[in-house]
Amino acid sequence: MSRMKAPVPEHYYEEYLYKKDHKSKVYRKFWVGLLGNSLCFYSNHKDLQCVDIFGLENYVSLKEPSGNSSSEFLFTLCLQGGEVQLKAESLESREMWRVYIVTIAELRIPPSASLLPGPLLALKEALEKEKQRRRQKEAEEKPSCFFNVSRPEAENLLKQNYETGNLLLRPGGDQISVSVTTCQKNHSNFILKHYRVTQEQDSYVIQVDPKIVCSSLAHVVSHFVNSSNKLLFPFVKQNEYENKIAIIETNNEDGVVTVTYPLGNTGATKASHVHKLPPPLPRGPHPDEEYENPDEGQNKKGRSSDGQKQFSVELLNRTGHKPRVSDGKSTLPPVLNSGLDDELKRKLQIRREQIE
Repeated sequence: MSRMKAPVPEHYYEEYLYKKDHKSKVYRKFWVGLLGNSLCFYSNHKDLQCVDIFGLENYVSLKEPSGNSSSEFLFTLCLQGGEVQLKAESLESREMWRVYIVTIAELRIPPSASLLPGPLLALKEALEKEKQRRRQKEAEEKPSCFFNVSRPEAENLLKQNYETGNLLLRPGGDQISVSVTTCQKNHSNFILKHYRVTQEQDSYVIQVDPKIVCSSLAHVVSHFVNSSNKLLFPFVKQNEYENKIAIIETNNEDGVVTVTYPLGNTGATKASHVHKLPPPLPRGPHPDEEYENPDEGQNKKGRSSDGQKQFSVELLNRTGHKPRVSDGKSTLPPVLNSGLDDELKRKLQIRREQIE
């Protein structure tokens, strides 16, 4: 069974270089390739595993010693962590390394570059590839609460969607740094704060007093969340659009509502959600339809109620109660049957017979 070969690194530029270790005074020959913004050193041009690497994110400058002989094409790569002594095989080779290192480290072709049209075109292509690589890397490193919005837009987003988060990241005013916008609510008032985050080497620094150094933008977000005891939490933008086409149908007979989702152009539908509408409430009689006002001269059924009116008024004046009407006949409340004397009962009974 054969082993799968490792992919060959796609270097922007590669050639032999000599490197002198800080512990030795002798230059050692390496095959060197510029991979991204790193110088990778290999034992020979066939090796795929580098034996040493220097990142150009710590680049400071390149120095060429003055008065060196034509047989020694030396130059020094100055990094923030120290210096690397290098030697090329020719003057042309040293110039190629110089312009490639400066171009990739500073993302610009140095004005002093003196290259032929072919190598110059290859250098421009390498510069565009490196810019694209860094853009992709930044996009991958950005947390989900990073939005490409201005300060006013960020404030409006947080105020209008307070329940879905109160912290977001956005590009700084100089389009290089990163800004953090927070929104906290005090009663009915919104308190908005803005913080600046700068990138220094491989770190992100929150510009507060004292400064907070974070390893990534995700670390910046977690610092704000943890330092606020989770009163601050990342903003999540709600999806304003549906991701499926929904067809809603209602059955007029039983009130069942069916939601179906068509599958592409096949006409088939995916699992449906069925809802049933509650039945309509029965409509009862209007309370006024069965109500008879004893103060009116005629009831709603069209019968004369003069006697009933006289009886009701007399009963109301004497007892404080009104008679109840059942099947067109007046009856006394139970409380009157037990509380009136026989004489009053007799008179009321005679009056009721007269009314009937």
